[in-house]
Amino acid sequence: MNEHPAIDDPGQSRAQGTSGVVDLRAEGEELLDQARSTGRGRAVRAVVRQPGQSLVLLGLPAGGGLPEHEAPGPASLLCLSGRVVLSSDGTSHALSAGTACVIPPERHEVTAAVDSVCLLALSLPGS
Repeated sequence: MNEHPAIDDPGQSRAQGTSGVVDLRAEGEELLDQARSTGRGRAVRAVVRQPGQSLVLLGLPAGGGLPEHEAPGPASLLCLSGRVVLSSDGTSHALSAGTACVIPPERHEVTAAVDSVCLLALSLPGS
């Protein structure tokens, strides 16, 4: 599977370029509610898109997350609330609210230990 579950998720973008401001807390709570009500284990929305970069907000209820997938390019994950675990190649990184890490370039997954909201920063090649 080469698709990225956050990029390919049918979420809507709220802001394009630098023309909009997004309330990440309010959007995150909305996404958590959406993920709980759909039972999908996640709700995803691109909140900022510009050439070469995308910021994607993830609402991850406890036990939910992003299944194993390839990194589409350089990326970082910031945990805004809750606690998630980023796992790849036998290594795990626990992220609590206010912490961030570089996403490894190999297959990886993200699992929410508790209800969590994360921001995924993606560098998009060829944009």
